[in-house]
Amino acid sequence: METSIELVKKDLKLVGEDIAFIEKWDWDYLEAHEFQKAALELVRQNPKLSIFIFCSHPHCLTLGRGLQKSKDPSFTSLIDFDPRLKERLDIPLHEIKRGGGLTFHYPGQWVLYPIINLNRSGKDVYKVMNGILEITTDVLKDYFKIENLSYTEKMLGLWHGDKKLASIGLAVSHFVTYHGMALNILQDPRMKKSLELINPCGLPGSTYVELESITSHEETFKTFHHAFKEKLLQSPLFN
Repeated sequence: METSIELVKKDLKLVGEDIAFIEKWDWDYLEAHEFQKAALELVRQNPKLSIFIFCSHPHCLTLGRGLQKSKDPSFTSLIDFDPRLKERLDIPLHEIKRGGGLTFHYPGQWVLYPIINLNRSGKDVYKVMNGILEITTDVLKDYFKIENLSYTEKMLGLWHGDKKLASIGLAVSHFVTYHGMALNILQDPRMKKSLELINPCGLPGSTYVELESITSHEETFKTFHHAFKEKLLQSPLFN
């Protein structure tokens, strides 16, 4: 795929022999999605290789096949997407082949797509998701001094009290993972306005919070990104 070749020349960073980092910001969602599929095929053919795609996207929404059930049986008030809202949205909506309901992306959101082979070291998809959330939690505690974080309760994702900081969801094809995690870092008035109309992951838009709104730390995006990569390379789960 020509766009992938150009991307690799410009944005690929090799870390050791078996790990590749892709870093591309404000990346068109559909282009990034196609690149994920190309990366998945590459990892399928080279099981020892792990590709971690770090990116952000322009404002957009993505709609999967259906809402995920809550881990908490008492949490039953999820709201599915109403197709009639499409005409009222001022940002693109992409319908994609994945589980889950509606999700959102914007330039101030940090996104990770881990493309890794689950057969390597006996991983499973839940270990991978929990590993990513654990690293994220450690970074937020160590570098931003944020407490009251949880990723083991309510819905999948990272929570700060009753507010959701990050959404996560992986798909698997031929034992290789794709899709990933989105962490809300910077505040964005345009995204906030869109969230008033929709229910990402079936939850009210007001449920979501950004890192920037709960910390006084400067350069939150850059600091988080570099710290996450450092801890990722130290994690036995991904090495």
